[in-house]
Amino acid sequence: MPYLMRAEPYDASIGAVRPLFFSDLGFTSEPADSPSNTYFVRRIETPLAVRRSLFSGSAIGGYSETSFGSATLANDDGKLDWLSDLDWDGRLVEILYSPQERPALADFTVLFSGAAEQLVPGDEIEIQLRDLLVLLDVPASRGQFGGTGGVDGTAELRGRDKPWLIGRRRQIEPVLINAANNVYMVDPAGFSSLLAARDMGVTYPAAVGDFASYTALVAASLTGTNVATSKTAGLIRLGQKPNGRFTIDAEGVKVSGAWVYRFADLVRHVVTSMTTVTGASLLDVSFAAFNGLQPAVLGYWCDGSSVPKVRDVIDQLADSVGAYWGFGEDRLLSLGRYDGPAATADFEFTERTIIDLTPRPVDRRMKALKLGYRPFGVIFTADELDRVNVSAADLEAFQNEYRWTAVATNAAAAGASLLATEEEGKTLFDTEVAATAERDRRLSLFSAKRKAFDVVVPLTPGLTVGHTVKLTDSRFGLSGGWRGLVLEIERDANDETLKMTVQG
Repeated sequence: MPYLMRAEPYDASIGAVRPLFFSDLGFTSEPADSPSNTYFVRRIETPLAVRRSLFSGSAIGGYSETSFGSATLANDDGKLDWLSDLDWDGRLVEILYSPQERPALADFTVLFSGAAEQLVPGDEIEIQLRDLLVLLDVPASRGQFGGTGGVDGTAELRGRDKPWLIGRRRQIEPVLINAANNVYMVDPAGFSSLLAARDMGVTYPAAVGDFASYTALVAASLTGTNVATSKTAGLIRLGQKPNGRFTIDAEGVKVSGAWVYRFADLVRHVVTSMTTVTGASLLDVSFAAFNGLQPAVLGYWCDGSSVPKVRDVIDQLADSVGAYWGFGEDRLLSLGRYDGPAATADFEFTERTIIDLTPRPVDRRMKALKLGYRPFGVIFTADELDRVNVSAADLEAFQNEYRWTAVATNAAAAGASLLATEEEGKTLFDTEVAATAERDRRLSLFSAKRKAFDVVVPLTPGLTVGHTVKLTDSRFGLSGGWRGLVLEIERDANDETLKMTVQG
């Protein structure tokens, strides 16, 4: 069947991307097509071999998995050797497919749309492929201190990344940027609210004022236990040096004048402010839907001493709410949540269209679960706390990284499965109510008895991870039709098959 490739590597000689068009059988677009009157050079050897997973590893929820694969071009004559002079990494590669023997360009559908990892030259040129998650493998950073003084920090801070805060976090330690004036930085992009400030666990009085800039904050008259802020500049100033470790509870950055704290809004902010991905590359309907699914307060704090990748930040947030996320063939970043198969299947396959059906093992049922919430950025030792002026409850709390929900148990799973597991998980939720709701949702899902299959079907454009499929077969209790969620796919364009792992 016909395949087309569209690629846009960067050509330094012209200072721009150079569009390239290839095919397996030879193809020319029509005058009304886009691109028009273009010959897709007959060079494709292997159209596509690619794997994509909903989650990393066997665990369901949270951690993304970059899809990877390759396509090859015939180059026995050496006429494509010049392709290795172009810059391919991160550049667009699209593979299109049509089941028709004599298709028009409009008959092709996108089978893969992602980025090149690199080009490997030879008699058979290999273009290694990744999906667009590679664009998020960049530092989650607000920039570095220059060490020139003021908000740029001292010489000792030169080169260190600036701290940043999104959502709500407790017991975090802002970065001292001016010891003479006791000025600390929370986030150069600003923060919304200072909820509490403490010295060795002892709470300071309420802030005496908020100032418009670093200059105004330093010029303010402060004494003793006075605390002042410049929330717009992301700064806090103390009237005197603290006796021990200075920590705060705070609410982070505002976006368009509003504090952001929900999972989808935090992902949007991190992606659009810390990567080259713009808002136009986000599937807005999925972000809006997730805000409805999970409106709870989350938080993430980076003090700048070590800098995570943007993808790692999103993974940690996603792990808290059971989300999956990634780029689709539409090249848009979307969010979803594993709630089991949907009530209506996106695709259906019967014995006539199922090439191979193999049961596969599933993870053990879960019988009990507890979740940690409200993580503390600073975990004190007993000697670091003011034992005289800190309450007994806080003395205990400040020495623990998390608070915990009660353990919830599913009696049916415990009674039916002798190997059912007792689990615990750590989240970035701020409240017990939100953590308890997520605990109960997960336990309901993972305490149920499940099935899983590896299924091989004809190459099906549009079918990808996160879709629900309905399988009907005389074997394995599927005669009445069974719905499962697609967790992983492998496309093999040479065989024109798609292998998927389905669970429900």
